[in-house]
Amino acid sequence: MSLELGPCGVFFGTAGSEVDLGKTHGGVTVRITDDRTDLKSDQFGTSAEDTVITGTLVEVEMSLAEVTFDELAIALNQTKFGSLLTGGVPGENNVGTSMLDNAEQLVLKKYVDGAISADEINWVTFPAACPVSDVELTYDAENQRVLKLVFKCFPTTVSANWGTSSANNKVVTYYFGDETVTS
Repeated sequence: MSLELGPCGVFFGTAGSEVDLGKTHGGVTVRITDDRTDLKSDQFGTSAEDTVITGTLVEVEMSLAEVTFDELAIALNQTKFGSLLTGGVPGENNVGTSMLDNAEQLVLKKYVDGAISADEINWVTFPAACPVSDVELTYDAENQRVLKLVFKCFPTTVSANWGTSSANNKVVTYYFGDETVTS
């Protein structure tokens, strides 16, 4: 990788047939954070002797520049009724809903030379991502209305080459580049 700047395309849905979520406003942020616990002993006082990773939080956050019923339904974990411009989104209660059961593939595709790259080497893939409802729509005369969208990403088994000559399974939450590469 080298110095980089620029937007990405955001695609979400069933693996292999993800749908372009459209234009973003303010960028797309990928957040990968390790949770950790310090290990200590009386002999070393309050100083950590080691630190153990206890989990990894992976989230992707963006604001969509165009607000449609399709995007509202995704952002709110709801279904949509009607067409793209008519109908609506019912605000049903999601208590008890498994986010992992509702997770689909999220792919960020970097722009290269002014267009979305078709080369997987320029992609970041989150095989099991589910939107977290965190919508705040502003209605005023001075600010563009955007739809905030946050995805929580979960570990899942992916069968791919991962740089070897044959497919093998890895439990991943995300991967950068092309998982089908054999060398």
